[in-house]
Amino acid sequence: MASIIRVKRSTGTGAPGSLNFGELGLTVGVGTHGNKGGRLFAGDNAQNSQVVGGRYYTDLLSIAPGLVAGQDNPTTVDNGFVPILDTRSPGNPGGGGNITRLPRVDQWNVDNITIDGNTITTNNTDGDLNLTTNGNGEIVIPDDTKLTFGTSKDVSLEYDEDGTNTLVVTGHAWQWNSPQTFGNVGISSNTISTKSGSGNQLFIDPYPDGLSNEGTVIIKGDLQVDGTTTTVNSNEVTVNDAIFGIGDVTSIKTVMAPVVSGVSTVTLDSVVGINTGDQLAVTGIDNSGIATVTAYNTSTKVVTFSGTAVGVTTTSQVTVTHAFDTNTDRGISFQYNLSSGTANNKIGFFGYNDSAGEGSSAPARAFTYIPDATIAGSTVTGTRGNLDIKGIYYQTGDYNTHGVVFFDANGLQTSTNNPTTASGTRTSTQVLTAVTEITIALPSAATIAAGAQVTQQNNSSAYGVCKTTITGGTTLTLIGVQGTFDTTNDLVVNGTSLSIDPDSVTTVYTNKPMWTDTLDGGTF
Repeated sequence: MASIIRVKRSTGTGAPGSLNFGELGLTVGVGTHGNKGGRLFAGDNAQNSQVVGGRYYTDLLSIAPGLVAGQDNPTTVDNGFVPILDTRSPGNPGGGGNITRLPRVDQWNVDNITIDGNTITTNNTDGDLNLTTNGNGEIVIPDDTKLTFGTSKDVSLEYDEDGTNTLVVTGHAWQWNSPQTFGNVGISSNTISTKSGSGNQLFIDPYPDGLSNEGTVIIKGDLQVDGTTTTVNSNEVTVNDAIFGIGDVTSIKTVMAPVVSGVSTVTLDSVVGINTGDQLAVTGIDNSGIATVTAYNTSTKVVTFSGTAVGVTTTSQVTVTHAFDTNTDRGISFQYNLSSGTANNKIGFFGYNDSAGEGSSAPARAFTYIPDATIAGSTVTGTRGNLDIKGIYYQTGDYNTHGVVFFDANGLQTSTNNPTTASGTRTSTQVLTAVTEITIALPSAATIAAGAQVTQQNNSSAYGVCKTTITGGTTLTLIGVQGTFDTTNDLVVNGTSLSIDPDSVTTVYTNKPMWTDTLDGGTF
């Protein structure tokens, strides 16, 4: 007949008060971590009830190896369970080498972090995922490993150590919504600028080796330069404009601080060129959008204007229409060297001269050319240069057909009357003629009166008239010269030979137009 061995037992969740040494006890109430239900007890040598097992523990170990995702304690869900690692499959962690039996589970959760498959996620609502190192530790991504964004791998970052040794961005365009700094250069919105304290030079260099004069910077769209000086160091400049504008009466300035409603001042990036009476045009400067400059401070760059502002934001562009005569010249200056050495460096100028002529009676606002100029405050001074052209055309009404050009009392070239109207000139005391002048060096002293006719023996073509009287002189000046005087035949004065032949003959000018009141030695 079978025997039944009974142990101390309870349907509750409390441990037996005591057990004899080796005596067993069992509780079948629903066990939890906080009670003693579902436990098997054994008495120790001090009659204390020691837990040695029970359903509570077998339930914790009831999940198949490697399973975590979707599993629950079969008796009490809140009791949880103990994952058992599955070692039936191989793996190669980080590419460091294959492990034949790699212990693993199908999901792992630590606080708010879930690791599942190849994905690490946060499991709390709007939870952040933080990677934090200890001290100077760094978060390291191996070389040639891509940091990729999007399930479709839209954009990736990779340090290309095997190739170009550069950080490579692949995929769609990147956008920064806050100011960024690269070295000493900052990028904010649509502005590229140097950092504060990093100097006031910004280089744009298209050539890979850096800061050479090679490569091409291409600007698509208009280029606006708001500085006070623009320097072009290239050897050639090409402009497609049909008309090249110089000295514009408008300029663009930038608002540097907000202009609140009700004030009459604005701080600009520059006040160079601004004068009282100029107009400022920008939305919010006043109700009409246009204000007139009444004062300006060159140190603070604060401009005071008529009326009161409605409100202008920082970086707004102000169009300044100048309404002040600066009394400055306009044109092109150029630099050159006469020979060698810096002492021979010169500045030339051609263009509009705002002031009256220097050394002439030319009116203000005339076109001028100065090969050796001095330029100060956009005002040019210096001796005028020569003009080399094929011809000059006068405006209709400023000349007469077949008239002769002459200089008036102010040095202005003008025209004589038309020869067909010569009948209107009833008398004349001067005749315009073309004459040649020479000087003859005599071997001995001679006395010859002005107006004397001079010829030469055995040289019938030589003829001239003594220009000025010489008394015991050795230099004879002849005017109205015809033919050629030689140095081998004696001179003849009024038909009488001097028995003197010239030492040398020098031409002063040939066929020079001159007025005269004398014809062949005789007067009118």
